[in-house]
Amino acid sequence: MALIPVRKLAILPFEGMAAPIVRQLAADLEARGAGVHIDAPVPLPAAAYVPARGQYRAEPLLALVTGYAPHVLAITHHDLFAGSLNFVFGIASPAGACVVSTARLLAGADEALFRTRLRKEAVHELGHTLGLEHCADPGCVMHFSNSLADTDRKSDAYCTRCAARLKARASRG
Repeated sequence: MALIPVRKLAILPFEGMAAPIVRQLAADLEARGAGVHIDAPVPLPAAAYVPARGQYRAEPLLALVTGYAPHVLAITHHDLFAGSLNFVFGIASPAGACVVSTARLLAGADEALFRTRLRKEAVHELGHTLGLEHCADPGCVMHFSNSLADTDRKSDAYCTRCAARLKARASRG
């Protein structure tokens, strides 16, 4: 189980995000040591939507929530893309903000698999906010997910190396 060394994490749903999913994610992150509170939903910036793709650009969403709180995880049910990538499960900034999309995590998933995928992607993006980069260990939650198969294959925990980096960072800060 990944321990998340964040004492105050704001979960910020974008409008339209199902409240039960947000509450379950909050409970899953609290079980991993994060101090979580859920804030009121905020509107998605219309300018971030790209009609030709039927997706939202992730970068403006991340920019919108950066600085909202020392640590913020925004969540949307809309499909996201970033840069030259066709899609992203999430995006993060070392400034303490991240955004996760549930849109692709639902594919072929029952409730338990969807919940596991969402937890993995949230823990992954939070890892980036804490200074972790992608990890070469395919079992580590910080391993890059280029597909749902990658997400399903990795665990929801930081490998020994990534956990040590988080611990060292926490002891310095």
